[in-house]
Amino acid sequence: MAEYAHLNKAPIVEALIDFRVKPKDGLQPSDLQPIQEKLKDRYPTQKSIRQVKAEFSVNVGDGAAPENPIRSTSEPSIGIRLDSTDRLRVLQAQTHGFTFSCLKPYDTWEALLEETKALWDLYVEVAAPVSLTRVATRFINRLELPLPIPEFEEYLTRPPVVPNGIPESVSEFLSRIVAHDTATGASIVVIQALETVVPGSNILPVLLDIDVFKQANFDVNSYDYWELLSEFRNLKNTAFFGSITERTKELFL
Repeated sequence: MAEYAHLNKAPIVEALIDFRVKPKDGLQPSDLQPIQEKLKDRYPTQKSIRQVKAEFSVNVGDGAAPENPIRSTSEPSIGIRLDSTDRLRVLQAQTHGFTFSCLKPYDTWEALLEETKALWDLYVEVAAPVSLTRVATRFINRLELPLPIPEFEEYLTRPPVVPNGIPESVSEFLSRIVAHDTATGASIVVIQALETVVPGSNILPVLLDIDVFKQANFDVNSYDYWELLSEFRNLKNTAFFGSITERTKELFL
């Protein structure tokens, strides 16, 4: 396992652990309410999680275009969202899944894992899922790079490449790579995107989003998926440090 430098000013804006589950028969969102009752002191803010369904109207004849070509409707609740007192931790408990997020400032992987385990145990106690179908960890980083930047290569190991003959002044880019790790069977998704630059700012914000996951059938009572998550963390670190240069790393030490 490779060793990486500890970043005292880690650019992580959100770190999460996510489980997708096969729910027990008949589980309803209202059945998850005991989770909120047991966590109301630590996670006092509750919201309902709903899916939004969008419908598109397209005119294929000679008539006028519809006045409202896009119509969205809110579907019934699929779960609950609980925010901690300081609003830096978020639990999403759904009939088909569980997500725990830590927002900026990020603490440590150990702290993320410890709180996830405690909340997951409560979710399992209340929801009694049949099995896990997907295990994932995701880290969203915001790299605030100092302007001006002559070349993206100074900060990113795999920067966008501008075709020959096109002006070098780039205002937007997006790249997405999906790789597969044969040792763990995991998929690693790495997204790089340039966010909007605020006029007058001396910062160029680049999003580096790393998602590591595996779809399989896990026993809820097994410890296998916790060990797998630790391996996912190593893959995440490899993807992160493999995406940035030494100059970028020095910004966050």
